[in-house]
Amino acid sequence: MADGNQSMAETAKAQAGAVWSDTKQQASSALEEQKRSAAGGIGELAKALRKAAKEMDGDGGQGGAVSGLTQNAADALERVSGALRNRDLNSMVRDLEGFARSQPALFLGAAVAGGFLAMRFLKSGQPEHKSMTSAEPAKRPAPGGSPNDSSDPRRI
Repeated sequence: MADGNQSMAETAKAQAGAVWSDTKQQASSALEEQKRSAAGGIGELAKALRKAAKEMDGDGGQGGAVSGLTQNAADALERVSGALRNRDLNSMVRDLEGFARSQPALFLGAAVAGGFLAMRFLKSGQPEHKSMTSAEPAKRPAPGGSPNDSSDPRRI
């Protein structure tokens, strides 16, 4: 009987390990796809910033300082995009952990700022909901009347 229980336990352990391995592989694949998508989006944003900087330069040199800052931002975004494309997920996680250990206050501040920006981005994509205060005011019954009563003579 003990051999049967031990065999069942080993089989369950092997099955759990297989499920864990499969789940880990699926999560890794999904994260890699998200990483590629993010790199593409950041690259497109960098291109748009470069285009805007060129247009500022083309307006008779009016936006020289702003154009330079825009170019710098585009360069930084290109570096981030390249890093996302060329590095594996595990090394990025290790680097992030190392940064969090060496600069905890900066890491926390960046995490809060990133969360704030993510929420603003998500909220901007949602349709506006009308609140009760901006809608037509609720009708109140006349003094001494019930909510179903109406002082409107046209109502029958």
